[in-house]
Amino acid sequence: MCVAIYRDFPEHGALTGFTVGLSHFHPLGGGHKELYICMRDTDDRWALACGFLAFQLRERCPFVCGDTINFRAQIAESSTMSAFLIVHPRHVSPPDTVVDLGIRRVELVELVPLYEHERAWLSADGDVKMFLSKCPKSLAMDPKRKSLAPS
Repeated sequence: MCVAIYRDFPEHGALTGFTVGLSHFHPLGGGHKELYICMRDTDDRWALACGFLAFQLRERCPFVCGDTINFRAQIAESSTMSAFLIVHPRHVSPPDTVVDLGIRRVELVELVPLYEHERAWLSADGDVKMFLSKCPKSLAMDPKRKSLAPS
C-alpha cells in the first residue's frame, strides 16, 4: 500500500493524500476503492493516516459513504481529531470519481476528519446530511475547526 501526496491541491497551503493499492483487495460486501483526504495543513500525517487505514482495514472494511472509522489516536499534531467520516468526493469532479480499468471499476472516496464526539454522534444515528451541510468542503479541510456535533 502506498500514499501519493500532493501539495497545494485543491488550494495553496493544502495537502491531499491518495491511497494507491487498496483497490487490489476485495472487501466483503464492498467494491474496489481508493481513499483520499484533503487538509489545509503541511503535516504528512493526514495522508499517512489515510494509507494506514487502507492497509489495516483492507479486505475487512468496504469503506461505504456515511460510515465512520475510529482512528483511536490523534491523527496529527495540529488537531485533536481522531476519527473519519467516509463521503463521496467533494474535491474531485463526479466523472473522475470512478475509474473503469476494464477488469474492475475503482471508486474514489473521501475521508473527512472528525472529533471523537462527532464520530460517536454520527455512529449513534446522527444525521450525516445535516453534518455535511454544516461542514462544507472548505471547513472540512480545517484542522482547527470547531465541533459540529450537537451538544
